[in-house]
Amino acid sequence: MRTTRAVLAAVASAVTLLGLCAAPAAADPPQPPRHITGKVIRGGADGRPHELFCPAPFQAYSGGFTIKARKGARFIEEPADLLESRPNDTATGWIVAVRKGQFLPSPHDHRAHPRIEPADLVVHVVCTQDMPTHGM
Repeated sequence: MRTTRAVLAAVASAVTLLGLCAAPAAADPPQPPRHITGKVIRGGADGRPHELFCPAPFQAYSGGFTIKARKGARFIEEPADLLESRPNDTATGWIVAVRKGQFLPSPHDHRAHPRIEPADLVVHVVCTQDMPTHGM
């Protein structure tokens, strides 16, 4: 027959072991923010909204855009019109609407007047990991 001390020691060891097994798993450390660069949207500086999404489980923290003139083209003199630069309604991506024109040379006759088309657009988004609030 076991002594009371041996039984209490066995129970204490079992409780400790159960406590370790039942302990919640340590959460993965948060990942650093990610800068995502979208593809070039040909003629995207047309004033319509364009959206770039974050990969799951990240959420949009910030964003912006780059406008580019095509090879052989040049920007019109007027500044760009920024109409919208914001997270989408679920904070899973960034929306940009900007208007900027570019002069494109005539492809067949260098003496012809250049035509004006929207410049190309690249949307950028900075994504951060969705952090649980734990009862907040």
